[in-house]
Amino acid sequence: MPNDDQRDYWNEQGGPNWVKHQARLDEMLAPASSVLVDAAAVAAGERVLDIGCGTGAVSEWLAEQGAEVTGIDLSETMIAGAQFRARENLTFLAADAGEFRGDPAFTAAVSRFGVMFFDDPDAAFENIRANLNSGGRLLFVCWQAPARNPWAMVPALAVKPLLADPAPVDPHAPGPFAFSDRDRVTDILASAGFRDIGIAGHDIPIRLSAHGLDDATDFACQVGPGSRAMLELDEAGRAKARKAIYDALSPFNDATGSVVLDGAVWLVTATA
Repeated sequence: MPNDDQRDYWNEQGGPNWVKHQARLDEMLAPASSVLVDAAAVAAGERVLDIGCGTGAVSEWLAEQGAEVTGIDLSETMIAGAQFRARENLTFLAADAGEFRGDPAFTAAVSRFGVMFFDDPDAAFENIRANLNSGGRLLFVCWQAPARNPWAMVPALAVKPLLADPAPVDPHAPGPFAFSDRDRVTDILASAGFRDIGIAGHDIPIRLSAHGLDDATDFACQVGPGSRAMLELDEAGRAKARKAIYDALSPFNDATGSVVLDGAVWLVTATA
């Protein structure tokens, strides 16, 4: 199952940028990680597969609870950035979740925002199910609709007037919001042979900065939908975009210097 476009992006652009901001992104996404790890409730000795593990924050959290964790990601760049976390019960591999096969099988598979980028999600989840013991657990968090995630959309909408009109985008195309439709997620998992499918909504805070509006603006210009949009602009356009993002984030800057926006995720659970 080819994922060449995603592999290229996460090795050449997305991965290096993530590694650069690794500690800050781990902190920003900690509320989502907590939702996932708490629901997984892994036991010592469990074999757990972390899909799209990135630089390994969730993998490490699960390993600290005694699980035997294998973290996989398409991006060799991000896997290299995860290796500092490796230990006896925590291994990282550059691998495609649609092709990887562990031996022996896993008791659980988890993912924090790592399953929305498959070119062929039906085939990918069939392979994920094949990696699980009978009765094994699947748990992942994915973003709800863009409108429910101001942390991403406020910067993106701020720069939109500065950009050429984009081509129409398939909402189900691989990307951060590809699994925002819960009915589609249910259909994909059921077709792959999963049962006991549950999807629960969680509202989470997304803190772009604890150090004021300028810092939050700089971060939003480097990470997320706003950053991708800025790649299209020349120097003068980028200056206008930064000002637009600064103004858009201003209402979310509190007296302590924190810039916090709302986020919303689905916690998806299923049984193999």
